[in-house]
Amino acid sequence: MNTYLYLLMLAAGWLSIYLILRGFFSRESFGNLKLYPLAFVLRSKRVIGFFDRVVNKFPLFWMVLSNIGVAVGFGLTAFSIYFLAKNLGTYLFAPQQVGPQNIVVPLIIGVTIKLEHLPYILLALGIILITHEGMHGLVARLEKIRLKSTGLFLAFIFPGGFVEPDEEEFNKASPKTKMRVAAAGSFANLVVGLLVVFLMMGLFLPMESGVMVLEVEENSTKICVGDVIVEVNGVAVNQETLFQNITAKDMIVVETVRGAISYKLKKPINMPMAWILRGIGVKRIDYYRPMRIHLGDPMVEYNVYKVFWWIQLVALGVAIFNMLPVYFLDGSLFLSSLLEFWIKDERKLKFFNVGLTSICVMLLALNIIFTYKTFGFFQL
Repeated sequence: MNTYLYLLMLAAGWLSIYLILRGFFSRESFGNLKLYPLAFVLRSKRVIGFFDRVVNKFPLFWMVLSNIGVAVGFGLTAFSIYFLAKNLGTYLFAPQQVGPQNIVVPLIIGVTIKLEHLPYILLALGIILITHEGMHGLVARLEKIRLKSTGLFLAFIFPGGFVEPDEEEFNKASPKTKMRVAAAGSFANLVVGLLVVFLMMGLFLPMESGVMVLEVEENSTKICVGDVIVEVNGVAVNQETLFQNITAKDMIVVETVRGAISYKLKKPINMPMAWILRGIGVKRIDYYRPMRIHLGDPMVEYNVYKVFWWIQLVALGVAIFNMLPVYFLDGSLFLSSLLEFWIKDERKLKFFNVGLTSICVMLLALNIIFTYKTFGFFQL
């Protein structure tokens, strides 16, 4: 509840600053900076020069990379449609096989994503959007398409970046050029996601080694936020044992990274480990994976892991679903550019795009509906 209050206060602050500046200066633009009630946009043409220097220094490298991006774009478009169709088939015809791997949900902070993940999501979005748009800009300049501007924006609390190509030049470009530009963003997201996955594999142990305590009861005096619980009565804490029964007669011994904590029992128990943790005042936990090279503070290691986990999740998700042939997504531009080789009539091309968009939106919507029908409403 406090998080919602902070967000409301932040929104009120945004609006107050906007109204004060608007009233004092009687304008919304300050050079390259433009203010909105809950956002600002900072435009710049200097980054265009940076793009030019980069592509002019290694033109062959970027040309090869953009061609690889087109090949990857085909794969991502095909995989995104195949995944949604196959996933829906599992829900409809093999419901006994449905599991967490079949979950498809939109990432909406505060609705489908818990607000406690907000800092990780914001950092992930900032990295992913900036690299996504940056790659679009690099390939556009490689193809000699003029960019009107580039920039950064902050919409309330959500950061991002953008490139603004000259629409007339882009529309006159060859289909191959359009395909390279369209595929570049998702290709960059895929590379970022895979790099982070490899980093996680190298930096962290493959199995969790206990649980991180994230919230405790107010009257809890022994277990603290930031404790890592590794054993309960000699049983290692992990995904397999957390809901297994623990039998004890006189004492519960909770082994943490900072030492053992003992609790005397009033009567013998036989209950799941998760219930025992709840009984000693632990309200919220998450699995803990230590780093191969310890940083000293488990909470720091936990936060590093969470940052990497959200970056790879969002990056790979955007890479795949952004290449769906749906209007306003890069996949639609990519596929329509490909079809220009064979379909010269704009009306037929538009009809084909509308049909593909309708099919893909229906597939996506049905996957989301069956996810919530099967698992009920939940938040990541």
